[in-house]
Amino acid sequence: MNRLSSSLAALPLVALLLPGALGAAPPAAKPRVAVLEFKDKVSGYSWYQAGRAAQDMLVTELVNGGRYRVVERERMEALLAEKNLSLSGDVDAKTAVQIGKMLGVEYLIAGSVTELGVSNKGVNVPSVFGRIPSVNVRSQKMEAALDARAFSTSTGEIVWASSQKDSTSDASVYVAGAGGGVDDRGKLDKILRPVVKKLASSLDEKQLPTTGLGGTADASGIVGKIAKADGGTIFVNVGAEAGVKEGDTFDVVRTGDVIKDPDTGEVLGSNESKVGKVRITAVKGPRLSQAEAVSGSGFKTGDVLKSQ
Repeated sequence: MNRLSSSLAALPLVALLLPGALGAAPPAAKPRVAVLEFKDKVSGYSWYQAGRAAQDMLVTELVNGGRYRVVERERMEALLAEKNLSLSGDVDAKTAVQIGKMLGVEYLIAGSVTELGVSNKGVNVPSVFGRIPSVNVRSQKMEAALDARAFSTSTGEIVWASSQKDSTSDASVYVAGAGGGVDDRGKLDKILRPVVKKLASSLDEKQLPTTGLGGTADASGIVGKIAKADGGTIFVNVGAEAGVKEGDTFDVVRTGDVIKDPDTGEVLGSNESKVGKVRITAVKGPRLSQAEAVSGSGFKTGDVLKSQ
């Protein structure tokens, strides 16, 4: 075999070894999660809304970490309000499953603020005959603790739980009434955020698995949702990341009223009506595909795609 033939024969092996030589691999699927407002179990500082602050901070950490697709708080609250539901902190497994499926997420994260406070110590030296100014020295210790857990919306199982805490201290000095330190809101932010970062790191270490929510492998049967319906052209919020392919067909249903147990108030499910069926005509990106109607009409944004 001559040198040219040898080089050509080696090309298939090179193609396998070089990244992107045969086209870019589909992006890795990320678990889709929703974070509920943390339940505030501490007394005092009600003006601070510690549970809401912890929720916002955790959402920010998870988004910036890049391992999860996180439902934005405003969107989640709008969906829950639409069904006359309000959740925070302590939720049971059955409710987590139902709400998680309603939001189209694989995991629902709930938690509680179990410790939060600022304790003060100080020394005050009064002015001496107006010649030596007064001196007021204060030291402050700040403590915070959070408990959190993640529910699988397929099984209701608690798949991750963590309890984290942190403390810090600072001081303020006043001479002749002048001086100061950080206000209480700044102090509480300062101590709460490190605890939230610890929770986010713990969740990252767990490496929660994903079916690539949006796709026929998802245990809930939910494939995705219609993002936009413009005449005969339909766009859905799933694509290459979920393994959706051109030619795939899915049933489209519309979620109706939430059904609750009349005795316990537990969410049992929701009423659904079939709208029609769609076929994927083009995969546009990791989380976007174009589709066309196979049957039915009147498709709307928010209608749910399900495996047949």
